[in-house]
Amino acid sequence: MALLDHLTGRKSPEPDPRLDGRTAVVCGGAGEVGEGIVSALLHAGARVAVPSRRSGRLETLERRLVDAGVPTAGFVPVLGDLSADEGSAARLGEDVLRVAGPPDLVVAALGGWDSGAALADTALADWERTVYDNLRSHQLAINVFVPMLRRRPGAGYVMINGAAARYPVPGSGVVSIAAAGELMASQVLAAEESGTGLQVESYVLGPVGTRSRDEVAPWMATAAQVGEVIATRAARRLHHPTPAGPVTVLEILTSHDVSRARELPVGGVRGATAGRAGWVLWGLQIGGVHRQVRRGTAPTS
Repeated sequence: MALLDHLTGRKSPEPDPRLDGRTAVVCGGAGEVGEGIVSALLHAGARVAVPSRRSGRLETLERRLVDAGVPTAGFVPVLGDLSADEGSAARLGEDVLRVAGPPDLVVAALGGWDSGAALADTALADWERTVYDNLRSHQLAINVFVPMLRRRPGAGYVMINGAAARYPVPGSGVVSIAAAGELMASQVLAAEESGTGLQVESYVLGPVGTRSRDEVAPWMATAAQVGEVIATRAARRLHHPTPAGPVTVLEILTSHDVSRARELPVGGVRGATAGRAGWVLWGLQIGGVHRQVRRGTAPTS
């Protein structure tokens, strides 16, 4: 190939840089999407710290990684609670520094999905619990890890969000409100930290193929693909640090969005190739996505 390039005058594309010698933290790494992110970062050579308040989840995660052939020499389980209170979160941060070292990348794959009554019929207690649960751990993660990332050339903070942040979902109004709050938090964080060189990215995900999803259609992105995008973008920035820009928002609603997400400039907003009308979230609510998965084609309306 080198001889052919020499004769034709063409240059072969440079391989994507790796994360060897770098440290990443994946909050929520023991979850299903988080597992794919952890796997991709380990494949890219990073030392990956994964906090969890339950040792059993960390042991299960490591076993799954080994069974999948993922190199686990860089896997660093950290027992601790990020969501209890400021003291517990601070102790967790100290433990991460002690066992893994200062992070170059932090991924917050936190929160969950819920559906229920219409927004106007949702009891205040349920509304408060959902908003609280979804936003509290994100704020604690920001409190703990953002100060560690400041002034580290090329450092990144990634927030994993759902498409409910941008598309309305009947029956999941409270989760949508929390998701929109997370998206705004990423924008504010990017604006506040741009002077420190910290680049903030927000990933807006549709249905993602994970280990427990019974039916994964070809049009669906997988958790591992999301992780590969994160690893590639982080490695490029760490190898060639540039001034931080506004929050980079990447929509990955289908597998078609993966390659486009890899190339999105810093501070850009990349909409999905499908889903501009909110088909993904509507489908999640009414069961349309489940039917379409069996047919193997992406819903279009």
